[in-house]
Amino acid sequence: MAAKIHVERMMHRNSIAVAGESASSYALIKLIPSGLGEVSKPMGLNLALVLDVSGSMYEEDGTNIPRLKRVQDAAIAAIQKLKPDDTMTIVAFAHNAMTLLPPTEISDRAKIEDVIRKIDMFDVDPGGTAMNDGIRLALDEVEKFAAPGRLSQIVVLTDGETSGEQDCRALAERAAKNHIHLTMMGVGLDWKANLLKDLARISEGKWYYIDVNQASEAERIFIEEFETLAAAGFMNVEMHLRPMKDVKIKRVRQVVPEIKGIATTEPEERHQMAPLGTLQRDQSSRYVLDLSLPKRPDGKFVIAHLEITYDLGTGTRETTGQIPLEMSYTSAGHGYVNAEVMKHIDEVQIFELNNDLQKAIATENKEEVQKVAQQIEAKGQLMGPRAAKKTMLAKQVLQELNTGGRVSKKTQLAMDDSSRVADEAPKN
Repeated sequence: MAAKIHVERMMHRNSIAVAGESASSYALIKLIPSGLGEVSKPMGLNLALVLDVSGSMYEEDGTNIPRLKRVQDAAIAAIQKLKPDDTMTIVAFAHNAMTLLPPTEISDRAKIEDVIRKIDMFDVDPGGTAMNDGIRLALDEVEKFAAPGRLSQIVVLTDGETSGEQDCRALAERAAKNHIHLTMMGVGLDWKANLLKDLARISEGKWYYIDVNQASEAERIFIEEFETLAAAGFMNVEMHLRPMKDVKIKRVRQVVPEIKGIATTEPEERHQMAPLGTLQRDQSSRYVLDLSLPKRPDGKFVIAHLEITYDLGTGTRETTGQIPLEMSYTSAGHGYVNAEVMKHIDEVQIFELNNDLQKAIATENKEEVQKVAQQIEAKGQLMGPRAAKKTMLAKQVLQELNTGGRVSKKTQLAMDDSSRVADEAPKN
């Protein structure tokens, strides 16, 4: 059997009544990759590790271990998850940047580990944070080894605000154009969250927050990311949506394994495309479509056709074929709500409230901060145990606001990080 992506879809309600000209609805799309056929042989990885070695990376944060040492140990533990024929480039940056190791196969593990262990012994001036220079050098190396059947990824770690923000964004766009994704890791409290999130979004990658007060957090996150990359089986996955006349697809959002908005393009009239990036062999992903449905007589109607296209590492596009998305109309009133779809919509609503919270904190609008934090707390309590961490963090925001008049950066980052995590994300 050939490797393929199986598609399941379900509507927010089993039927809908449209009293006016249109009504809002939601659809949940599940993509379930099979682990058969060609995909049983994992695709090769073309990776670059870009590490901040500035002076602040020597802080110990109450752990008695410098940040850089924790990151070095984490990186060495994580490369054990890679295959012998995967390649690794290593770049260090601070005031300047240097390529310390050109693309080298993981089979030469001793050489790679030696460079990581000695990363602070090279001629990199620790007095600055030129992340843009580090990303540029990594891109130059990764682009040399980019090829069909190889997943190209750059993992960047920093603990400070960088120079050259616009340059960073331009480099992320260059990476996206060449199907190279960025994994951005922010360590501690002094990195610029908006910038790292932008770079991840532009390059169809992801971002992480590493809590420096937890000694093992860097290792956990590095291993999680490298395991994910090692399990990559489907590259450059795209969702194509072809709505029927008067049906509007307002937004596409991923809800598993994490919550994030996905920008769509319109290659032609009534055809929207959402880039989904890379899928793992053993983990499903889920997406919620926000829909506006027109008035229809009673009955079942196709509201859109859905097609998933992807590359198994051969350079040839595969497709699921067009799959109908259907909705039942009834003038008798709305049908019952699908609890599984509603669970994801609840999580998306907390995610959006958190975005509002971050904006209110940034503008120092205390009344709005309090209002939105209360909304998150109330929503979390309705969701029950699966939203316990998000509820707890919302309470912490309110407590800090009431006692000190401001919300700490640590709590902001923890809330931001927690809000985009899909609670109890299923493996398949």
